Amino acid sequence: MKNESKNVMVHNIYFSICGEGYGHSSRDMAVAAKLKSAGANVLMGSYGYALDRLKKSFDCIEIEKEFEMTAKDGAFDLKATISQSTNSVFHYSGIISQEKKIMKDFSATCVVADGRGASVFAAFKLGLPCIIISNQTSIESFFKESKFLLNLVGKPVDLTLKTTMALAEEVLIPDFAPPHTVCLNTLSKSPHVMKKQRFVGPVVSAKYETSQPEPAGIKSPFVLTILSGHSFSLPIFNGILKIADSFPEIKFLVFAKFKNDNIPKNTTVVGFCEDPSPYMAEAQLVIAQAGHSTAMEILTLGKPALIIPIKGQIEQEYNAKRMKELGMCETLDYESFNGEILCEKINLLLNDKKYKEKAMQYSENAREMKGSQRAADIILELSKRIQSY
Repeated sequence: MKNESKNVMVHNIYFSICGEGYGHSSRDMAVAAKLKSAGANVLMGSYGYALDRLKKSFDCIEIEKEFEMTAKDGAFDLKATISQSTNSVFHYSGIISQEKKIMKDFSATCVVADGRGASVFAAFKLGLPCIIISNQTSIESFFKESKFLLNLVGKPVDLTLKTTMALAEEVLIPDFAPPHTVCLNTLSKSPHVMKKQRFVGPVVSAKYETSQPEPAGIKSPFVLTILSGHSFSLPIFNGILKIADSFPEIKFLVFAKFKNDNIPKNTTVVGFCEDPSPYMAEAQLVIAQAGHSTAMEILTLGKPALIIPIKGQIEQEYNAKRMKELGMCETLDYESFNGEILCEKINLLLNDKKYKEKAMQYSENAREMKGSQRAADIILELSKRIQSY
């Protein structure tokens, strides 16, 4: 046992986080909070509005984005996203160099990559242990509809993904273990990747695992709608406003950045909410897109849900399909999205107890798995390896 002060083990954990959407930063904040409680030093690297929210609780540094998500006609546009991201591809080595410098300056002892490939390569070059946190270890599903696109872009991108998986020490899947995994259809079936994967359970803020005070400004019963800041979400926002009057006894609370001059009397629209956990905990029903982190939060709280995946976002479509197969929710897609069907789904979810009962089963499992703590423990164990002697 080392007693000299110069040999005291210090854990400097660097997170490299994709800034697209709120999901990556949400789960990484949960893990980082556990690490800080254990005495580790944490540095969060990201960009955009994810960086802004991270700065409120952690030491942060801005990093260059690796790609730009693009929308067309309210849907995720894969081809446009790839085209817009060409500049970053050409400068990928520069992004890796930036990541290496950050790791050196911070004296990182372990790197956590979430939605970022450059940080994995940088950690490997420096000989640092690296953990990947991901709910998607295969991108083949993104390219199924286009053989040309698969040959042109899919194979090189898939090779890059497989390489990062090979270079990392472990891949933590923030989800339930099979056969109850929500993200099952976006996980690799390659044994080279499967042997690296560890299912740690839902990784959510501790606020989703403990009792919350009743939120101010809204009284039960109410339906909570949570939408991302992307333009993909606008059709859902408009749809909720159109049908709210059909439920005069129910309040609708909408977290979204969109504006509308015709807000129904029983509807309250609020901008982005940094901490929706007390509202989720009290809501009778949650309407959301099929982002993986949001799904894990809903299930940890044991809430019935109406899931509406972003059109063309294959990962979300698979998440929604799996959640319905597991009996946790109802789903809607953009093609069948209209007021009548939306009303039917809301009525069904509010009145059929089977959805609540199934969601509560997953809630109990999530709390037992303690995903955030398990992830933090694994990261600290890896950080110790390069300091043990």
